[in-house]
Amino acid sequence: MPAKQLGDVDIAEMNLLCAMGLPGAVKLDIDHSLATLDRWAARVAAQTKRHLYRVTDPRYAEHYRHSEAYLRAEFLVQVLYEDLGVKYDMTAKDNFNFDDSRVAFIHGMIPAPGQSPADTPGGTCASMPVMITAVGRRLGYPLKLVTTKGHVFVRWEGEDHSSPAWRQRFNIEGTNGFSSHPDDYYKTWPFKLTEQQVRANGYLLSLTPMEEFAMFLASRGHCGEDNKQPAFAARCYENAYRYDTRRPCYRAWVIDVAMRSGYRPVTPALAALLAQRKRRALAQRPAVNLGIPMPSAAAAAATATHGLPGVPDPTRVGPWQHQPATPGVPQPPTPHVPQPGIPRPHQPSAPGQLREKGLMPNTGSADNSR
Repeated sequence: MPAKQLGDVDIAEMNLLCAMGLPGAVKLDIDHSLATLDRWAARVAAQTKRHLYRVTDPRYAEHYRHSEAYLRAEFLVQVLYEDLGVKYDMTAKDNFNFDDSRVAFIHGMIPAPGQSPADTPGGTCASMPVMITAVGRRLGYPLKLVTTKGHVFVRWEGEDHSSPAWRQRFNIEGTNGFSSHPDDYYKTWPFKLTEQQVRANGYLLSLTPMEEFAMFLASRGHCGEDNKQPAFAARCYENAYRYDTRRPCYRAWVIDVAMRSGYRPVTPALAALLAQRKRRALAQRPAVNLGIPMPSAAAAAATATHGLPGVPDPTRVGPWQHQPATPGVPQPPTPHVPQPGIPRPHQPSAPGQLREKGLMPNTGSADNSR
Protein backbone atom coordinates (compact mmCIF):
# COMPACT_ATOMS: atom_id res chain seq x y z
CA MET A 1 0.00 0.00 0.00
CA PRO A 2 1.14 3.60 -0.41
CA ALA A 3 3.23 4.67 2.55
CA LYS A 4 0.88 7.55 3.35
CA GLN A 5 -1.87 5.01 4.13
CA LEU A 6 0.12 3.35 6.90
CA GLY A 7 -1.45 5.75 9.37
CA ASP A 8 -4.79 4.03 8.79
CA VAL A 9 -3.42 0.61 9.75
CA ASP A 10 -4.01 -0.70 13.27
CA ILE A 11 -0.60 -0.62 14.97
CA ALA A 12 -1.35 -4.00 16.55
CA GLU A 13 -2.05 -5.61 13.18
CA MET A 14 1.09 -4.03 11.72
CA ASN A 15 3.17 -5.38 14.61
CA LEU A 16 1.71 -8.88 14.36
CA LEU A 17 2.15 -9.06 10.59
CA CYS A 18 5.84 -8.29 11.06
CA ALA A 19 6.08 -11.30 13.40
CA MET A 20 4.47 -13.77 11.00
CA GLY A 21 6.54 -16.86 10.23
CA LEU A 22 9.18 -16.22 12.87
CA PRO A 23 10.12 -18.65 15.65
CA GLY A 24 7.58 -18.20 18.43
CA ALA A 25 4.91 -17.07 15.97
CA VAL A 26 4.36 -20.20 13.89
CA LYS A 27 0.81 -20.61 15.25
CA LEU A 28 0.07 -16.89 15.52
CA ASP A 29 -3.64 -16.16 14.99
CA ILE A 30 -3.89 -12.47 14.14
CA ASP A 31 -7.70 -12.35 14.14
CA HIS A 32 -7.83 -13.87 17.62
CA SER A 33 -5.15 -11.49 18.86
CA LEU A 34 -6.94 -8.41 17.54
CA ALA A 35 -10.25 -9.57 19.01
CA THR A 36 -8.52 -10.02 22.37
CA LEU A 37 -7.24 -6.45 22.26
CA ASP A 38 -10.74 -5.22 21.44
CA ARG A 39 -12.07 -6.95 24.58
CA TRP A 40 -9.24 -5.54 26.65
CA ALA A 41 -9.97 -2.04 25.36
CA ALA A 42 -13.61 -2.41 26.40
CA ARG A 43 -12.48 -3.45 29.88
CA VAL A 44 -10.20 -0.42 30.15
CA ALA A 45 -12.98 1.89 28.98
CA ALA A 46 -15.43 0.55 31.58
CA GLN A 47 -13.00 0.83 34.49
CA THR A 48 -11.88 4.30 33.42
CA LYS A 49 -15.45 5.58 33.18
CA ARG A 50 -16.17 4.35 36.71
CA HIS A 51 -13.29 6.36 38.13
CA LEU A 52 -13.39 9.60 36.13
CA TYR A 53 -14.80 11.37 39.20
CA ARG A 54 -11.33 11.20 40.72
CA VAL A 55 -10.13 14.03 38.47
CA THR A 56 -12.10 16.51 40.57
CA ASP A 57 -12.41 14.59 43.86
CA PRO A 58 -10.10 16.31 46.41
CA ARG A 59 -9.00 12.92 47.69
CA TYR A 60 -7.48 11.91 44.33
CA ALA A 61 -7.27 14.98 42.10
CA GLU A 62 -3.69 15.88 42.98
CA HIS A 63 -2.48 12.36 42.27
CA TYR A 64 -3.96 12.58 38.77
CA ARG A 65 -2.62 16.12 38.30
CA HIS A 66 -6.24 17.35 38.01
CA SER A 67 -6.08 15.92 34.49
CA GLU A 68 -8.56 13.64 32.76
CA ALA A 69 -5.91 12.71 30.18
CA TYR A 70 -3.45 11.69 32.89
CA LEU A 71 -6.10 9.60 34.68
CA ARG A 72 -7.02 7.83 31.44
CA ALA A 73 -3.37 7.03 30.74
CA GLU A 74 -2.78 5.63 34.22
CA PHE A 75 -5.93 3.51 34.17
CA LEU A 76 -4.96 2.18 30.73
CA VAL A 77 -1.72 0.79 32.14
CA GLN A 78 -3.21 -0.25 35.48
CA VAL A 79 -6.08 -2.26 34.01
CA LEU A 80 -3.81 -4.01 31.51
CA TYR A 81 -1.43 -5.12 34.23
CA GLU A 82 -3.55 -5.54 37.35
CA ASP A 83 -6.92 -6.59 35.93
CA LEU A 84 -5.94 -8.39 32.72
CA GLY A 85 -2.63 -9.87 33.82
CA VAL A 86 -0.25 -8.45 31.21
CA LYS A 87 3.25 -8.83 32.60
CA TYR A 88 6.94 -8.26 31.94
CA ASP A 89 9.03 -11.20 30.70
CA MET A 90 11.55 -11.44 33.52
CA THR A 91 13.67 -13.98 31.62
CA ALA A 92 14.60 -11.18 29.21
CA LYS A 93 15.63 -8.75 31.94
CA ASP A 94 19.34 -9.61 31.90
CA ASN A 95 19.57 -11.69 28.73
CA PHE A 96 17.66 -9.95 25.97
CA ASN A 97 17.73 -12.14 22.86
CA PHE A 98 15.50 -12.12 19.80
CA ASP A 99 15.65 -15.83 19.00
CA ASP A 100 11.99 -16.07 20.08
CA SER A 101 9.82 -13.43 18.42
CA ARG A 102 7.54 -13.19 21.46
CA VAL A 103 10.22 -11.13 23.18
CA ALA A 104 9.90 -8.36 20.59
CA PHE A 105 6.28 -8.47 19.38
CA ILE A 106 2.98 -8.10 21.21
CA HIS A 107 1.82 -11.71 20.75
CA GLY A 108 4.18 -12.51 23.64
CA MET A 109 1.52 -10.99 25.92
CA ILE A 110 -1.64 -12.22 24.17
CA PRO A 111 -2.89 -15.64 25.30
CA ALA A 112 -3.89 -18.31 22.82
CA PRO A 113 -7.52 -19.51 22.81
CA GLY A 114 -8.30 -21.24 26.09
CA GLN A 115 -5.32 -19.70 27.87
CA SER A 116 -4.77 -16.64 30.06
CA PRO A 117 -2.00 -14.01 30.16
CA ALA A 118 -0.38 -16.09 32.90
CA ASP A 119 0.38 -18.69 30.20
CA THR A 120 2.31 -16.17 28.07
CA PRO A 121 6.00 -15.28 28.46
CA GLY A 122 5.14 -11.57 28.80
CA GLY A 123 6.43 -8.41 27.19
CA THR A 124 9.52 -6.22 27.15
CA CYS A 125 10.33 -2.58 26.47
CA ALA A 126 10.22 -3.49 22.77
CA SER A 127 6.63 -4.77 22.94
CA MET A 128 4.86 -3.39 26.02
CA PRO A 129 4.75 0.21 24.74
CA VAL A 130 3.23 -1.11 21.50
CA MET A 131 0.58 -2.99 23.50
CA ILE A 132 -0.28 0.14 25.51
CA THR A 133 -0.48 2.21 22.33
CA ALA A 134 -2.59 -0.37 20.49
CA VAL A 135 -5.19 -0.60 23.26
CA GLY A 136 -5.16 3.15 23.89
CA ARG A 137 -5.71 3.98 20.23
CA ARG A 138 -8.76 1.72 20.26
CA LEU A 139 -10.17 4.17 22.80
CA GLY A 140 -9.25 7.16 20.65
CA TYR A 141 -6.31 8.21 22.82
CA PRO A 142 -3.66 10.33 21.01
CA LEU A 143 -0.75 7.98 21.76
CA LYS A 144 2.62 7.86 20.01
CA LEU A 145 5.68 5.64 20.33
CA VAL A 146 8.95 7.37 21.23
CA THR A 147 12.50 6.01 21.36
CA THR A 148 15.62 6.71 23.31
CA LYS A 149 18.80 4.64 23.27
CA GLY A 150 17.92 1.06 24.21
CA HIS A 151 14.30 1.82 25.14
CA VAL A 152 10.82 2.60 23.81
CA PHE A 153 8.13 4.51 25.67
CA VAL A 154 4.72 6.05 24.98
CA ARG A 155 3.66 9.68 24.70
CA TRP A 156 0.22 11.22 25.11
CA GLU A 157 0.31 13.86 22.39
CA GLY A 158 -3.05 15.60 22.41
CA GLU A 159 -2.30 19.31 22.15
CA ASP A 160 -4.56 19.61 19.09
CA HIS A 161 -7.23 17.14 20.18
CA SER A 162 -10.88 18.05 19.70
CA SER A 163 -11.58 17.40 23.39
CA PRO A 164 -10.17 20.18 25.63
CA ALA A 165 -9.74 17.65 28.47
CA TRP A 166 -7.26 15.69 26.31
CA ARG A 167 -5.14 18.62 25.14
CA GLN A 168 -1.97 17.70 26.94
CA ARG A 169 1.46 16.24 26.24
CA PHE A 170 3.21 13.91 28.67
CA ASN A 171 5.23 10.71 28.56
CA ILE A 172 4.01 7.31 29.72
CA GLU A 173 6.43 4.75 31.14
CA GLY A 174 4.63 1.43 31.32
CA THR A 175 7.22 -1.34 31.56
CA ASN A 176 7.16 -1.39 35.37
CA GLY A 177 3.80 -0.11 36.43
CA PHE A 178 2.76 3.42 35.49
CA SER A 179 4.93 6.51 35.73
CA SER A 180 5.48 9.69 33.75
CA HIS A 181 8.85 11.36 33.24
CA PRO A 182 9.91 14.49 31.34
CA ASP A 183 11.93 14.17 28.13
CA ASP A 184 15.18 15.00 29.89
CA TYR A 185 14.83 11.85 32.01
CA TYR A 186 15.40 9.74 28.89
CA LYS A 187 18.63 11.58 28.12
CA THR A 188 20.14 9.92 31.19
CA TRP A 189 18.18 6.65 31.38
CA PRO A 190 18.72 3.89 30.44
CA PHE A 191 21.87 5.47 28.90
CA LYS A 192 23.44 8.88 29.19
CA LEU A 193 23.14 10.76 25.89
CA THR A 194 24.61 13.90 24.42
CA GLU A 195 22.47 16.41 22.59
CA GLN A 196 24.25 15.45 19.38
CA GLN A 197 23.28 11.79 19.85
CA VAL A 198 19.68 12.78 20.50
CA ARG A 199 19.52 14.83 17.30
CA ALA A 200 21.44 12.37 15.09
CA ASN A 201 19.29 9.39 16.04
CA GLY A 202 15.90 11.05 16.24
CA TYR A 203 15.52 10.20 19.91
CA LEU A 204 12.66 11.68 21.95
CA LEU A 205 10.65 12.45 18.80
CA SER A 206 7.23 10.88 18.35
CA LEU A 207 7.38 8.23 15.64
CA THR A 208 5.36 8.51 12.45
CA PRO A 209 3.48 5.45 11.16
CA MET A 210 6.33 4.82 8.68
CA GLU A 211 8.87 4.96 11.50
CA GLU A 212 6.77 2.59 13.62
CA PHE A 213 6.68 0.15 10.71
CA ALA A 214 10.46 0.46 10.26
CA MET A 215 11.01 -0.33 13.94
CA PHE A 216 8.92 -3.50 13.64
CA LEU A 217 10.80 -4.54 10.49
CA ALA A 218 14.07 -4.05 12.36
CA SER A 219 12.79 -6.30 15.16
CA ARG A 220 12.04 -8.90 12.51
CA GLY A 221 15.64 -8.55 11.37
CA HIS A 222 16.95 -8.98 14.91
CA CYS A 223 14.96 -12.21 15.17
CA GLY A 224 16.45 -13.45 11.91
CA GLU A 225 19.97 -12.60 13.00
CA ASP A 226 19.64 -14.34 16.36
CA ASN A 227 18.33 -17.40 14.52
CA LYS A 228 21.50 -17.51 12.40
CA GLN A 229 19.96 -16.27 9.16
CA PRO A 230 22.00 -13.16 8.37
CA ALA A 231 20.78 -12.76 4.78
CA PHE A 232 17.17 -12.76 5.98
CA ALA A 233 18.12 -10.25 8.70
CA ALA A 234 19.86 -7.99 6.17
CA ARG A 235 16.76 -7.97 3.98
CA CYS A 236 14.60 -6.93 6.95
CA TYR A 237 17.07 -4.20 7.92
CA GLU A 238 17.10 -2.89 4.36
CA ASN A 239 13.31 -2.72 4.35
CA ALA A 240 13.44 -0.86 7.67
CA TYR A 241 15.89 1.62 6.16
CA ARG A 242 13.60 2.21 3.19
CA TYR A 243 10.87 3.40 5.55
CA ASP A 244 13.15 5.40 7.86
CA THR A 245 16.28 6.59 6.05
CA ARG A 246 17.38 9.12 8.66
CA ARG A 247 18.07 6.66 11.46
CA PRO A 248 21.74 5.60 11.15
CA CYS A 249 21.36 2.26 12.93
CA TYR A 250 19.33 0.72 10.11
CA ARG A 251 21.93 1.31 7.42
CA ALA A 252 24.70 0.26 9.83
CA TRP A 253 22.94 -3.05 10.53
CA VAL A 254 22.40 -3.71 6.81
CA ILE A 255 26.07 -3.15 5.99
CA ASP A 256 27.35 -5.13 8.96
CA VAL A 257 25.20 -8.20 8.21
CA ALA A 258 25.75 -7.94 4.45
CA MET A 259 29.51 -8.07 5.00
CA ARG A 260 29.05 -11.38 6.82
CA SER A 261 26.38 -12.97 4.64
CA GLY A 262 27.08 -11.90 1.07
CA TYR A 263 23.72 -10.14 0.90
CA ARG A 264 23.48 -7.54 -1.88
CA PRO A 265 21.25 -4.52 -1.11
CA VAL A 266 19.15 -3.19 -3.96
CA THR A 267 18.77 0.27 -2.44
CA PRO A 268 21.37 2.40 -4.29
CA ALA A 269 22.54 4.29 -1.20
CA LEU A 270 23.09 1.05 0.71
CA ALA A 271 24.79 -0.65 -2.22
CA ALA A 272 27.23 2.26 -2.46
CA LEU A 273 27.95 2.13 1.28
CA LEU A 274 28.55 -1.61 1.10
CA ALA A 275 30.98 -1.22 -1.81
CA GLN A 276 32.86 1.47 0.12
CA ARG A 277 33.02 -0.75 3.19
CA LYS A 278 34.38 -3.67 1.14
CA ARG A 279 37.10 -1.48 -0.39
CA ARG A 280 38.12 -0.28 3.04
CA ALA A 281 38.19 -3.83 4.39
CA LEU A 282 40.30 -4.99 1.45
CA ALA A 283 42.79 -2.19 1.98
CA GLN A 284 43.18 -3.09 5.64
CA ARG A 285 43.92 -6.78 5.12
CA PRO A 286 47.51 -7.85 5.78
CA ALA A 287 49.71 -8.85 2.84
CA VAL A 288 49.96 -12.59 2.23
CA ASN A 289 53.33 -14.37 2.45
CA LEU A 290 53.60 -16.27 -0.84
CA GLY A 291 56.74 -18.15 0.17
CA ILE A 292 58.88 -16.55 -2.56
CA PRO A 293 62.46 -16.00 -1.33
CA MET A 294 63.59 -12.42 -1.38
CA PRO A 295 66.25 -11.84 -4.08
CA SER A 296 69.69 -10.44 -3.55
CA ALA A 297 70.22 -6.76 -4.15
CA ALA A 298 71.75 -7.46 -7.57
CA ALA A 299 68.95 -9.81 -8.59
CA ALA A 300 66.36 -7.35 -7.39
CA ALA A 301 67.93 -4.63 -9.48
CA ALA A 302 67.99 -6.87 -12.53
CA THR A 303 64.38 -7.92 -12.01
CA ALA A 304 63.29 -4.35 -11.60
CA THR A 305 64.96 -3.54 -14.93
CA HIS A 306 64.01 -6.54 -17.04
CA GLY A 307 61.39 -8.51 -15.12
CA LEU A 308 60.77 -12.24 -15.31
CA PRO A 309 57.96 -13.51 -17.53
CA GLY A 310 55.09 -14.95 -15.52
CA VAL A 311 56.66 -14.29 -12.11
CA PRO A 312 55.28 -11.44 -9.99
CA ASP A 313 57.91 -9.05 -8.70
CA PRO A 314 58.17 -9.60 -4.90
CA THR A 315 59.60 -6.09 -4.47
CA ARG A 316 56.41 -4.47 -5.70
CA VAL A 317 53.08 -4.08 -3.97
CA GLY A 318 50.10 -5.04 -6.04
CA PRO A 319 46.72 -6.68 -5.86
CA TRP A 320 48.29 -10.11 -6.25
CA GLN A 321 49.47 -9.82 -2.64
CA HIS A 322 45.89 -9.96 -1.32
CA GLN A 323 43.51 -12.88 -1.08
CA PRO A 324 39.90 -13.26 0.10
CA ALA A 325 39.37 -13.23 3.85
CA THR A 326 39.85 -16.57 5.55
CA PRO A 327 38.27 -17.79 8.80
CA GLY A 328 40.01 -16.32 11.81
CA VAL A 329 41.17 -13.14 10.06
CA PRO A 330 39.72 -10.17 12.00
CA GLN A 331 37.47 -7.88 9.96
CA PRO A 332 37.26 -4.10 10.47
CA PRO A 333 34.75 -3.41 13.23
CA THR A 334 31.47 -1.75 12.43
CA PRO A 335 31.31 1.76 13.97
CA HIS A 336 28.96 1.72 16.93
CA VAL A 337 25.65 3.36 16.13
CA PRO A 338 23.11 4.08 18.87
CA GLN A 339 20.03 1.91 18.62
CA PRO A 340 16.49 3.06 17.86
CA GLY A 341 14.90 1.96 21.08
CA ILE A 342 15.19 -1.78 20.53
CA PRO A 343 17.66 -3.58 22.82
CA ARG A 344 20.19 -5.74 21.03
CA PRO A 345 21.42 -9.09 22.31
CA HIS A 346 24.29 -9.12 24.76
CA GLN A 347 26.31 -11.53 22.57
CA PRO A 348 26.46 -11.67 18.76
CA SER A 349 24.91 -14.66 17.09
CA ALA A 350 27.11 -17.61 16.16
CA PRO A 351 27.10 -18.95 12.57
CA GLY A 352 24.48 -21.56 11.84
CA GLN A 353 21.34 -22.37 9.91
CA LEU A 354 17.66 -22.81 10.78
CA ARG A 355 16.24 -23.24 7.30
CA GLU A 356 16.27 -27.02 7.69
CA LYS A 357 13.82 -26.72 10.57
CA GLY A 358 11.36 -24.86 8.37
CA LEU A 359 11.02 -22.03 10.88
CA MET A 360 11.93 -19.14 8.61
CA PRO A 361 11.80 -18.34 4.88
CA ASN A 362 14.61 -19.86 2.84
CA THR A 363 16.65 -16.88 1.72
CA GLY A 364 19.85 -17.49 -0.18
CA SER A 365 23.06 -15.79 0.82
CA ALA A 366 22.35 -13.08 -1.74
CA ASP A 367 18.55 -13.12 -1.71
CA ASN A 368 17.30 -9.70 -2.78
CA SER A 369 13.58 -10.50 -3.06
CA ARG A 370 11.06 -8.29 -1.32
